[in-house]
Amino acid sequence: MLRNGCRPKTVFTKAKDPWPSTCERCGADIGPTYDSIASAARRSGDAPRGCRDCADRARAEKFRLDEADLAQTIAAANIKPLEPYTNNSTRMESICLNEACPREGKPIKVLIKAVRRGAVACKYCARRAIDPAAAVAIMREKGLVEPSTSYVRVDDPWPGTCLRCHRMVQPRLHDVMQGQGACRHCAPNTPLSKQQAWDRAVAYRFRPSDPEAFRSTNTPWAGTCLNCHGPVNPCLGNLYRGQGACNSRTCKITGFKDSEPGLVYLLQRASRPAMAKVGICGDSARNTRLQVHTHNGWEVLYTRSFRVGLHARLVEGAVKWLWFTERGWQNGAARGEQWSDGYTETVLLDEAGRGEPWSLLTPLALWTDVLAETVRLGFDLDEERLEAMAG
Repeated sequence: MLRNGCRPKTVFTKAKDPWPSTCERCGADIGPTYDSIASAARRSGDAPRGCRDCADRARAEKFRLDEADLAQTIAAANIKPLEPYTNNSTRMESICLNEACPREGKPIKVLIKAVRRGAVACKYCARRAIDPAAAVAIMREKGLVEPSTSYVRVDDPWPGTCLRCHRMVQPRLHDVMQGQGACRHCAPNTPLSKQQAWDRAVAYRFRPSDPEAFRSTNTPWAGTCLNCHGPVNPCLGNLYRGQGACNSRTCKITGFKDSEPGLVYLLQRASRPAMAKVGICGDSARNTRLQVHTHNGWEVLYTRSFRVGLHARLVEGAVKWLWFTERGWQNGAARGEQWSDGYTETVLLDEAGRGEPWSLLTPLALWTDVLAETVRLGFDLDEERLEAMAG
């Protein structure tokens, strides 16, 4: 034992029993068996052994990268180290340089040996982890829950307060991301008393005409909007799912608004068959329409902002009329595709049935149609006039 770097602390008992010892290299307490030390010494001769920590350090040092390999690995990982490199098995604090990284410049821990094996350096970009700030935003926006503790793990119950009924709940972030409800008290299938239904209706900003007319959360309940005082007939279950109680232009809180800034965009999906899509969305930081399309495999190629959303809507309508009516192109619905994100606005880039000169289209040519319709409708001058007034 002494010849192999292990100093026993107790008397010998059995060859296969752990023998409490002290590692003479690092001074740590170890417990190798005499049988394992003697067998290794017979095979390879006497040498320091028996300490797992020392063996791990020796192995890491053996595979330590030189400066050239390290620089190449860091460049491939697209990271900026914040501390000196130790070895492949020690995580190195770094900053991910990917443009869409959820960490947004915050430090991450990178394991070089994992990168060398082909793994993505940033676990947040690889979607193996969720940034705590992003987790809080998801819980607030999708779950309508204000967390009361720090984020731990996606599958752990996360205490918080329901923003609808203000009760304490413990939803899992994974369930919320999969579309499940966060609050069991507000769930659309939860049986409610007439008083509970009344309280929930008032919380959703509408006053039922007859409190006794409530039947279930999936039955329309006539009443009056508390904002615009117009007649409404919503289901409580639909309100829980995010629909508004009143669809008047004054009260509607979701969807495209003609009076607010809008955006016309052109997307491309390279997967077979390659196609492009025209569409509109609100031009604000709160709008996530383009993010949803990007997540579904679309690439944003061109955008055009309008100070008046109505202009964007009319340009989109003119382009769709030009493509699918005047020129007779087929959209996703006409091709018999199943419903997808905006399939009535998609056009194949390569379709021999269209004939010349439309059999092979490019995104630039399609975007030229958008700009041409903007000029034809006179919105370029209107937008310039509005911009001058705002300036």
